[in-house]
Amino acid sequence: MTRPTYSIDFDAPGEFLRLTLRGDWDTDITERFAADVAKTLRKMLASGTRHGHLRTLIDMREKNLLPQNVVAEFAKMVRPDSPSCRIAMIVASKLHALQAKRISDDKRAVFDSEAAAMAWLMEGAPAPRDAQGDPSKG
Repeated sequence: MTRPTYSIDFDAPGEFLRLTLRGDWDTDITERFAADVAKTLRKMLASGTRHGHLRTLIDMREKNLLPQNVVAEFAKMVRPDSPSCRIAMIVASKLHALQAKRISDDKRAVFDSEAAAMAWLMEGAPAPRDAQGDPSKG
């Protein structure tokens, strides 16, 4: 069994969130991860990230398959009222892709490469908020 870990990296002004998951997950790590993601999202929204404009990359290439009860918990985190307008999930195997596709829809997609995932995430993306300037100072 591989020790479960994760990392959360974000760019609030750029409205981008990267989640990297590794190892064998169970319900306990899934719950800790969900709490940490919720905390990060609150921090991002308080820092100017607009709800519904976030682009999220979930890298699961080093994460093993999930038990069904963990899949159900994970699906709750990528729910329809998420602040993300797009969620790209990167996986390493066909079986993992099938598992991830169960929670895919028009704003969530599964990829086998980071380049393809990033291209889809950023397709039609506006410039980051800090690069657009402040229209009130025109």
